[in-house]
Amino acid sequence: MNKLYIFFIIILCSNILYAQDKPVYKHSELDIIVNNVKEQYIPDKRIKVFDVKVDDSNRRPTLQGVTSDVTAYNEVIRQAKEAYGSDFVDKIKLLPESDLGDKTYGVITLSVADIRVEGKFSAEMATQATLGTPIRILQKDRWSRIQTPDGYIAWTQEINYQPMTKPEYESWKKSEKVIFTDYFGFSYKEPDTKSQTVSDLVSNNIMKLEGDSGDFYKVSYPDGRIGYILKNQSKPYNEWLASVNITGDSFVQKAYTLMGIPYVWGGTSVKGMDCSGFTKTIMLMHGIILMRDASQQAYTGIPVDISKGYKNLQVGDLMFFGKKAEKDKKERVRHVAFYIGNNKFIHASGYIRISSLNPADPDYDETNTKEFIRASRIIGAVDKEGSGIWSISGNSFYK
Repeated sequence: MNKLYIFFIIILCSNILYAQDKPVYKHSELDIIVNNVKEQYIPDKRIKVFDVKVDDSNRRPTLQGVTSDVTAYNEVIRQAKEAYGSDFVDKIKLLPESDLGDKTYGVITLSVADIRVEGKFSAEMATQATLGTPIRILQKDRWSRIQTPDGYIAWTQEINYQPMTKPEYESWKKSEKVIFTDYFGFSYKEPDTKSQTVSDLVSNNIMKLEGDSGDFYKVSYPDGRIGYILKNQSKPYNEWLASVNITGDSFVQKAYTLMGIPYVWGGTSVKGMDCSGFTKTIMLMHGIILMRDASQQAYTGIPVDISKGYKNLQVGDLMFFGKKAEKDKKERVRHVAFYIGNNKFIHASGYIRISSLNPADPDYDETNTKEFIRASRIIGAVDKEGSGIWSISGNSFYK
């Protein structure tokens, strides 16, 4: 028994010594190239992917990972060739992945689909998309990495959308549609509210118009399901789009109708919203697409000068709260609201509610007043080049 024990000790020690003798390669120059390219070409990882790393396990370094940015890919390869010649391996995949074939398009099929920062249920919710929202499919790894019309890239389950080829996608976009304009409701198997429900519906849900039956529209979902929705809860899409009133007053009036709806991190629908999800939802009700997060929305639209107080603010302007830039720190935007006049604003904080910048008001919000750092105007900025604000008809996902 003792001899056997000694034998195992000798084998174990030999393995340890072998592991210590095995050469370890560190390709520091290539690591620097990857990090510099990422910093230069991918300033916002929410709208572009550059998950590239250097594998140091071999003498010849390997670049591996994925990116959605062709320019960044070309640049990292160019610099790698300058530094290493042909003495490196390129295993970077460009998104969308070739494994997807021709089904790199899709349309959301649920009333509200959750989209997460990673492909797992335990991951933080990044955003949501509502029924009828067009998407790009970039990657599949049990979950799907997708991009929404505001440019946001994150992960969702395939059951949440209908994959499509480009011709199928174009056909869907050109079809006559209906938009659900009520806040909550259902579609039904038959033109009868006592019949079996097909699904729940929320504001901004878009379906294909298939016909007319009394008080109901016959509709189809992107995945082919058929249902009937009440006409008094919906409108033909083009008729709705033509009727939208793009004014600051209209933004605020609509915002008031959501009072009391709870704050939900990552939420972008009437089922629950975070602060920027609230502003996005109100804008989508007006046929306008905002970028996803407050820190993105803050640098879109037309800047409003608040350096000398609040007199330049107009009803419907976006207000942003956070920390101003300092010598060693960048500006940090953490919250957004709509200005409603009289030094007051409406926002998602616990629930949709009204707060004030005025210390004499009972609804004074001391924290946000002290951290009110910038404002921007949506009116006049929609579809302007570089504004970061699109009409539905002017957004490339919908065109």
